[in-house]
Amino acid sequence: MIEEIECDLRDVAEFYEYAAAPEERKKGRYHGSMFWSIRGFGRKKWVVGAYLDVDYTPYIEQGLEKEEIIQLCLNHLNSPPKRKKFQKKTESPLYGNLEIYSYKFRVSKSGNQFIEALLVTDQRKNKNFWGEGEKTES
Repeated sequence: MIEEIECDLRDVAEFYEYAAAPEERKKGRYHGSMFWSIRGFGRKKWVVGAYLDVDYTPYIEQGLEKEEIIQLCLNHLNSPPKRKKFQKKTESPLYGNLEIYSYKFRVSKSGNQFIEALLVTDQRKNKNFWGEGEKTES
């Protein structure tokens, strides 16, 4: 049984996609809408829009459901980076603990496969995402 699928978040520019230099890119952006259906939204959970770069066709041919593919990909993204030699502190996941909110399987014009997703994270500010999550009172 597969425990995780190796995938990565696609680099995106903050505003205009074609004008940004490669160093002006991050892995996604915080969503500005209010997702009241998520328990703890605005206090402990925030939504990030991102693109998952993964070749999903072989996994569909193996009989995996789409939601299973995304969950296995998130297992990979939620695992902390490998420890460096002589490092004492254990690393935390790069993007916080990610959960799936919604998704669409897509194919680009060049034929690359990716997943367009709204992901729920437990980090309000993360250096890998544009912006920051909205804090709510209720």
